[in-house]
Amino acid sequence: MDQEHEMILEKTHPSGVDEWYCPICGRRLLMDYGPKFKKTVLVAGDEYAVHSGAKGGLRIGSTRVISLKDTASEEPVVSVEDPRLAPWVAWLDEVDFDKRWNDEA
Repeated sequence: MDQEHEMILEKTHPSGVDEWYCPICGRRLLMDYGPKFKKTVLVAGDEYAVHSGAKGGLRIGSTRVISLKDTASEEPVVSVEDPRLAPWVAWLDEVDFDKRWNDEA
């Protein structure tokens, strides 16, 4: 099993970016939450350890990756005949994508 390390919030910069560090392996990173999320690793530390941390009810942690084969025995069937898709199908029929993409503007 991978080691688990608890990240500690060291400070929040005036820009709103949080600086986190791991007291066990020295990992250090910046977390910018918005408007577009960005994580910048300053010191890698133990890249094989699972790092997590919390701030004001928001918890950061590891991502679990699972195979879709493990979650469902078959893929859902979607048909363009589905009435919920009718507005989209009509719109696609009206739009001339070749002209939009090949127009020299």
